[in-house]
Amino acid sequence: MMNYIIFDNDIYYDKAGKTGFCAREKMGSVFSANEEFSVAIIDTLQKQQVAPEKPISKRDEVLASSFTGEYVTQSERISPNLFQVIAAEKPKIAEIYKHLGFENVKLLVPYGIALREFLKSNGLFSQGKKIVFLDHQENQVLLTIFNNDLFTTPRRLQITVKRLTPEIIRSEENYKALNKDKEEITFLIATNSKEIADEIISSGIEVKENVFCLSESYPALTGLRQGSFSLHYLLPEHFIRLRKQALLKKRVFSFGIIAVVLGILLTLFFASGKTNKNALAREEELRSKVVSANKTLEESYSVKYKDILKEKSKLNLSYFVDSFIGNLPEGYSFESISIIDIAGGYKLEAIVLQKTMFKSFTKLVLPSAFKTANQENILVKGVPGVRVTLDIY
Repeated sequence: MMNYIIFDNDIYYDKAGKTGFCAREKMGSVFSANEEFSVAIIDTLQKQQVAPEKPISKRDEVLASSFTGEYVTQSERISPNLFQVIAAEKPKIAEIYKHLGFENVKLLVPYGIALREFLKSNGLFSQGKKIVFLDHQENQVLLTIFNNDLFTTPRRLQITVKRLTPEIIRSEENYKALNKDKEEITFLIATNSKEIADEIISSGIEVKENVFCLSESYPALTGLRQGSFSLHYLLPEHFIRLRKQALLKKRVFSFGIIAVVLGILLTLFFASGKTNKNALAREEELRSKVVSANKTLEESYSVKYKDILKEKSKLNLSYFVDSFIGNLPEGYSFESISIIDIAGGYKLEAIVLQKTMFKSFTKLVLPSAFKTANQENILVKGVPGVRVTLDIY
């Protein structure tokens, strides 16, 4: 059963429809070992990035340069030639996987995207205004501004209701200042707290018609449960771990096939010693059937293995990742590997660094699966490296 959580200083959770919160160190009192999680992370940075739609390699190069290597990024298309790049710090992503377990985290997305799914399901985007959402959690209020799919970094505010009004005004003014080239900006305010909604109306900063109070205790958790997401944060070392898991499964599969074949052959060998000449023809026929059955069994194991691998890897591209990692020449180290959806297929991008800083650029020899890949010499933190991109259809 999937559990939905917001991973923060405290853990906000939806477990089988029951919601609540607990301290991180007390998660064991709520969840048992090896439970599965869909996770939202609050602290992200957003940047609107203009990039060409084609060629895809150029687009990905522009998007990848939006943040430094200290961040893990995901991006989504907002409109033609405009993308929203969403970054999270690598240490925070690593902390989530360490705390919950790599195998247990099935989805890791920005809080803003999960909350956006909730707002869409409630029809707030149809109002044609910017949305200021105040998420009243147990010990804080998160303020996020939405402009359709675009959203700001959530601001953490004190729970004191009387102090929220000036913070709302400040956030709206800052937003207008940053978007002063746009047409006149109007807001509606939504919250999951009746007390906050009443205070906003009584303060006069917004008319009652533009204030919405929603009854959901944890709206981002509801969005996380209801939405369908293509984004998922992974660290570079996770790709290596997935490769090792695939190799282990392959070895177990091969061992099972050998054991089945050996068992059948041994059975036939001992049985043949007890047959007479009149039964030899029958035995030969049985052997033929056994070989045929074994071939069918082997094919079935192969199909089942591929299905399992496909199920475990949402992108189902482990062959290309394995091929690249397994053939990386001596003298190179990984910086990052990412895979994103493109029209009709996928885009794999890998960045590798030369271990020697003062060595000149050298040609990277790629495996046969990367015949059509593009290579580009780059500098990462002053170290010569190579960006490899491959369109997979």
